Amino acid sequence: MSEDNERKIPKRLLILCVDRDDDIGEYTRVETPIVGRDAVLKSAIKFAIQRPEDSDSNALFAAIQQFDRIRKVVGPENCEIAVIAGTPEEGIEADMKILSELDKVLGKFSAEAVVLISDGPTDEQVIPLIQSRLPVISVRRVVVQQSRGIEESFVLVTGYLKKLFTEPKYRKYSLGIPGILMFIQAFLSVLGISSYFWHIIPMFLGLAFVYKGFALDEKIKEAYSQYPITFISMLTGITLILTGTIITYSLGKFSRTNIIELISEIMLTSIGGLLTLADITILGVLFILAGRIADNIIQYKRLDWKSLIALSFIIPFREATIEIFRVILGMGNILYLIYWMFISVLISMLVAGFLALREKITILT
Repeated sequence: MSEDNERKIPKRLLILCVDRDDDIGEYTRVETPIVGRDAVLKSAIKFAIQRPEDSDSNALFAAIQQFDRIRKVVGPENCEIAVIAGTPEEGIEADMKILSELDKVLGKFSAEAVVLISDGPTDEQVIPLIQSRLPVISVRRVVVQQSRGIEESFVLVTGYLKKLFTEPKYRKYSLGIPGILMFIQAFLSVLGISSYFWHIIPMFLGLAFVYKGFALDEKIKEAYSQYPITFISMLTGITLILTGTIITYSLGKFSRTNIIELISEIMLTSIGGLLTLADITILGVLFILAGRIADNIIQYKRLDWKSLIALSFIIPFREATIEIFRVILGMGNILYLIYWMFISVLISMLVAGFLALREKITILT
């Protein structure tokens, strides 16, 4: 039993310091992974000169201190020290980079276990990543001792406030979100509907929670990388429809109480000249369809049949759409509506038939 337990005790240890947001690389321009005591010490000194107030410098020196202690116990040949880093965004890309750099370190030194040196909970989030490669037998968290004097506290708070407004990962929350809220309030005031501000804010925050909660940022990145033109056209189309709806609702004086009649009245409200909200909505849909068609042609060298047929149907269906709302309000002509619906269906069928014939001819040739 004692021999089995002895085999289980790791003898080759890696002292590992993880900088998940890559402050070390950003300020020292030193490429990670950094392996070996001399290389880590040189980088720690360089980083401490650049960022003396940063806790990462303390973690680097703590890692060197731990390495010196453990080396005396297990022997110089059974102990190594390394620094690996992620990316400033601290997302999936950072975790993938950390794993890649850890594999490089293990290629140079075949460790059996890791002693992790951390300066906070952010870096400790990588423990499951490291454990996917080899066990973590110890975690040492470096806590920097601070004086409790008023002057020191003021300097510390000032430093954090400076970070809040200068570093990109904090700036988008400290400046970006308040800026958006101020813009919404000013925009609603211009439209004369500032009373809706406190209704829109919960909606805005709800959308933000949904956006982060369901990781929509990653899905949007993926969608943009695969279908860039579709993404831009969809964003343009939705923005156009929302803007048209807000302007129409702010300008119109609506008398209908029935919800269907009210929607019809809003859709037929003139925004400028003969342009109505129905026209704006159709234009937004056309933008989206045109983007899908362009993406398929440019990226995949093929026609999107469904989008092209839908496009050929919607353009003439504009007249039928206007007439539907007019009929609901008791001002339309049923025969005129049937005529334009027939024209829309006929054109879309002709386009579908042409595309099918073209496909057959292409296959035969």
